[in-house]
Amino acid sequence: MAPITTIVHFQVPAENVERFLDFWKASFLHVMTVQPGLIGGTIHRGIDEDGPHQFINVARWESARALQDGLRATGRALHHEGVEVAQVFRELGVTVSQDDYTEEVHYSPASDPSLVGA
Repeated sequence: MAPITTIVHFQVPAENVERFLDFWKASFLHVMTVQPGLIGGTIHRGIDEDGPHQFINVARWESARALQDGLRATGRALHHEGVEVAQVFRELGVTVSQDDYTEEVHYSPASDPSLVGA
């Protein structure tokens, strides 16, 4: 099975951006990072405050199955802690979209000498 990269876009009303980020750090990080199959991830914050997505989560998983299992387990763990993610997102006005990908071409400047210094 090939590794999966999941890209999750979060649209957050400007007045709730800091609350969303605090929620993510306080709730998701400690649960998500212990899931088997997680390779790693990064939350990106948009530099354009008026852009369509204030946050993008890019995470790599060992497989599509690991991603599905990890998301399910994270939801269950948060539920057991009394955190209802859907409810929090509704309260904050957060809209989420997710797309999953496999790697097709890996590149870096060093992989093509003509790109170095370009």
